[in-house]
Amino acid sequence: MSILSVIKSIWKVINFIREIFLNLIFLIIIILIFSCISLIKEAQKKEIIPQYGELVLDIEGTIVDNTLYSDEIYALQNKIYGKKVNTSRENSLFELTQKIAQATTDPNITSIVLKLDNFTGADMSSLQYIGKYLKKFSEANKPIYAFGSNFDQSQYYLASYANKIYLTPLGSVGVYGLAANNLYYKSLLDNLKINTHVFRVGTYKSAIEPFIRNDMSEAAKSNTTRWLTLMWNDYLNDISTQRKKDATQLVPAPNVMLENLKATNGNMAQYAISNGLVDAIASNYQYELEFNNKHEVSIYDYQLKSKDKKTVGKDNGQKPLIAVVFVNGTITNGENNSNIAGSQDIVEQLRNIRKNLNKHNIQAVVLRVNSPGGSVDASEAIRSELEALRSYQIPVVISMGGMAASGGYWISTASDYIVASPDTITGSIGIFGIIPTFENSLSHIGVYSDGVTTSPLAGNTSTKNLPDEMSQLIQMNIDKGYQTFISLVAEARNMTTEQVDKIGQGQVWLGSEASKIGLVDKLGDFDDAIETAATLANLTDYEIDWQKPQGNWFNAFYSDMLAALPKSTAEIFFEQLPEAKQLQQHVSLWHQFHDPQNRYIYCLNCADIH
Repeated sequence: MSILSVIKSIWKVINFIREIFLNLIFLIIIILIFSCISLIKEAQKKEIIPQYGELVLDIEGTIVDNTLYSDEIYALQNKIYGKKVNTSRENSLFELTQKIAQATTDPNITSIVLKLDNFTGADMSSLQYIGKYLKKFSEANKPIYAFGSNFDQSQYYLASYANKIYLTPLGSVGVYGLAANNLYYKSLLDNLKINTHVFRVGTYKSAIEPFIRNDMSEAAKSNTTRWLTLMWNDYLNDISTQRKKDATQLVPAPNVMLENLKATNGNMAQYAISNGLVDAIASNYQYELEFNNKHEVSIYDYQLKSKDKKTVGKDNGQKPLIAVVFVNGTITNGENNSNIAGSQDIVEQLRNIRKNLNKHNIQAVVLRVNSPGGSVDASEAIRSELEALRSYQIPVVISMGGMAASGGYWISTASDYIVASPDTITGSIGIFGIIPTFENSLSHIGVYSDGVTTSPLAGNTSTKNLPDEMSQLIQMNIDKGYQTFISLVAEARNMTTEQVDKIGQGQVWLGSEASKIGLVDKLGDFDDAIETAATLANLTDYEIDWQKPQGNWFNAFYSDMLAALPKSTAEIFFEQLPEAKQLQQHVSLWHQFHDPQNRYIYCLNCADIH
């Protein structure tokens, strides 16, 4: 046998093996596809669960204005990984309150039980909005009970609406106060020899302080202390009203608290009941005995019989619609994502509304803003599309959630009316730019960048120091951006630019303060914003159209599956740190939230309250 024949035989064998291998991979892919389709169909089947008895608010994860992931994705996740607690889950504020509202008039629901051990929190405005619906439930002569092993401040706020609060024998109530802390990196950046070029307007625009200081400036401390104290006082007033006890009894001064705790020999549960924070101490078993034979239905299993949602494209005989569009998270160019308000998706929604006003019978728009701001370019894209919508005589009402600051306020200027919660974090009218360069870091390890340009403004990279001419150009652009910002506010709020500058300069205000200084029109919640929109549009009978961007199902599924994978102890610990989210935001300023002209209207230190 010749060598050529041997080679041909070997090639045939290799080719045969390759074909078998590829066919096996193809077969596995086909099996996986059909398995996923089967799982999806199974997950989409609504399991028939009796809709009577106690409605259990066993909320897992956080509460946000608008969720990206559907219930089907979480159901599919449970099919794949098995039912388990998911503290990364996002829950829709408005779906939750709609279910509580339905339960209030549902004769099959006798009471509500708050089991909040896996609830990781919500902003103050959202907590107050849920509390409003819990109060209505209680006023319908339906009792509310709360049971937990440890109540943090968000959990306890909701629990305060209960007729009776149960705490486990080794449990505690951690209501101590609010804090707003930042991480600071100046020394780290100096040690890494990173040059941070900062451009800003605004005495109080402290978003860039972490990159140029090792501590919080006195101006930032003064501003933050003011609004944080107001928010804490609102928290205390609310829980004392619900518990019908004095705030100083529920949350005494630290020295008094320690003395009272010493009297119980350090027993946190006994301290809680002695100070009126809870009503009873009971183990899980004792609690079950007291509520024996009562059927429970989870908030996740309780089905809405009808939603305030209209399918667009029906005949013109339908009721008029008030469209609700969400700006939820940091404002960037691109698509919506978790904690990201993508201007591309939001502008597309607003444009579709504008182009189909008659077809869909949309008579007004409520823009729900819950954002610390972000890119100037992305914020302006949303603002200008709102202005285009208003040119069609469609009233636009802003409903401010927990936060509508900086870029969140920039887009709010293009409206007919602004409704804010008393504890909405707003204002922060200022602008900054930040560009890091790494030439010293690279030279330290023996790497250099060199070349030629036709102008000092050309060829700027992160490997070279920023030329003085470019620094001047950027600073002038930032100065102009600030003048544009205060001019937009002045025109929208019927003020002079001097008046706006006085309350601007990056200062943060709570909604209750913003109402007094003219930045918002009315204190209220989302329901008040809807009523205002209806009044402006002369509507008495209408429906709500909850706008949703066309989401990428695969991306949502993939992201959620990654989130559901088992995590190491270190990862879990890191995610629980209050500064973890803030660190991600700081790093993101340098890559993810990129503005074409390096201009940011962003209230970074507003976003980390705990």
